[in-house]
Amino acid sequence: MHKRDLMIYGEPVLRKKARSVRDFGEYLDELFQDMIETLIEEVGLGLAAPQVGESVQALVVRAGAGSEETIHRLLNPRVTVLADEESCVREGCLSLPTLRADVVRPARVAVRGVDPQGRPVEFEADDILARALQHEIDHLRGVLFTDRADPGSLVWMVPDEEDEEGFRYEPTTLPEAEQAFERLRRRRAAKKQQA
Repeated sequence: MHKRDLMIYGEPVLRKKARSVRDFGEYLDELFQDMIETLIEEVGLGLAAPQVGESVQALVVRAGAGSEETIHRLLNPRVTVLADEESCVREGCLSLPTLRADVVRPARVAVRGVDPQGRPVEFEADDILARALQHEIDHLRGVLFTDRADPGSLVWMVPDEEDEEGFRYEPTTLPEAEQAFERLRRRRAAKKQQA
């Protein structure tokens, strides 16, 4: 089990529709272990396989907290909206570090798929779990939260010791964010070459 490098906005794998999983075995066990390790180390809520460079329909999402926390492992997931109620929340993504924006999503959904052993899984989710599942399933379709966001709500989270929360928000635009992520990807590539 090891932490994998996160794909950053602009990597082609993040825009591809991930392929369905048909074969179950050691490869998936290792992929899920690595995804969970990455999710925990990056302090994320959810992670889809394309975010670690694997174009397969696999995701992990945390639910609950503390000793009640569970991690859902899903393959080939599908989501069904259960109610007309929607909520608007400021979302972020591990593949778009420190970028946030307001995204409207259904508040209650049903999710079905299969577990790592190929057994059917189906459950209902609301609030933050419903949002996280929809966000990660979007990744499997090549959709990013910025595609669903109100463009006028895009902001960077900037560390600020003087702020009560330890950060402040600075408005940005999608073209500015794209340029920033391109610079980040170039720096990471140069660092890898030097190593």
